[in-house]
Amino acid sequence: MAEYPTLKAYIDDIYTCNRTRCGFCSVECPVFRVKHLESYASRGRMLAARGLLEGHLEPSAELQEVMDACLMCGYCQSRCALPNMDIFAAVREELRAAGFVSPKHEKTAARILEEGTLFDRPMPYRRVGTQPLYLGCAYQSKPQEVKTIVSVLEKVGLDPLVSDEVCCSYIVGATGLSDEFERAQGRFRQVYGPHLDGEILTVCPTCTATLKDEYGLNVKHALVAVAERLAEMDLEPLNLKVTYHDPCHLGRMLGVTEEPRQILRALGIEVIEMTHHGTFSTCCGGGGGLLDVDRNLAVEVSKNRIREAVEVGARTIVTACPTCQPTLLRGAGRMANELGYFVDVLDLWELLDKVLD
Repeated sequence: MAEYPTLKAYIDDIYTCNRTRCGFCSVECPVFRVKHLESYASRGRMLAARGLLEGHLEPSAELQEVMDACLMCGYCQSRCALPNMDIFAAVREELRAAGFVSPKHEKTAARILEEGTLFDRPMPYRRVGTQPLYLGCAYQSKPQEVKTIVSVLEKVGLDPLVSDEVCCSYIVGATGLSDEFERAQGRFRQVYGPHLDGEILTVCPTCTATLKDEYGLNVKHALVAVAERLAEMDLEPLNLKVTYHDPCHLGRMLGVTEEPRQILRALGIEVIEMTHHGTFSTCCGGGGGLLDVDRNLAVEVSKNRIREAVEVGARTIVTACPTCQPTLLRGAGRMANELGYFVDVLDLWELLDKVLD
């Protein structure tokens, strides 16, 4: 048996999957629904993991492509008792150790380590307050959206403190660059040190899950805090009909599914549910580093999500993630000619600010 120490820790789980072969994980895997190839589904990746451990497969560019096509969205794990995501992360880590890594993922990791941000744009917003608010670099790269979020929090009686911050580095760990992720965590703790002992409000679902699960911090997604306060406010209804797209990290991994819907109902908005929603929502196509290595595949995944919204009669999708919104908008743009109209995708913070104005 080949020596892959990180992956070998999961050998019993891998064999359990290989013996069972139920396939519940594969049927609705967003990438499998596009590729229609077993190797791109969870069950196929489990076989690949076994192949590595038993020496039937060697690390290769082809295997790297298959593993990098995983959205790390957790849908398969929601249908299974096995730690699928941990296993796929371990395969990625073993491939990186063998020298198989996307240059784009390496470039992203280098930028985060050197500049503290995922984007080549400054993160200038600061606010003096009492409640630490971690924005994350996706929102920080969009100054107007940051102002909208802070405006909403102020209007519901919160006093957010926005100070120096660096990227949570989720994408570094998710793409298997474990050494770089460890160094990035050290930098995060150094920069954000003054706020690590108390409760931290967050807005990006991915950052929230990373700070909670990888850093062990006390985090609370700001929409939960808003939902708690909104119930006591008298609001002018918007009288809209929308569907809500649950971000994978916010809904499936953090269990924040009802609060966004409570907010929408409080705003006078009728929510039409897609077939896959809540814990079993499917990914927008923007997860796991896929946007860096295969944007066309990401768009095809997004188009399937747009189709699902259209099937239930929705022409507006609301979400609460700085990655989901632009990813779904790309899919909506590609679908416009086929549908004959454009499905709009809104950030929940926009609607909140409009009603609370």
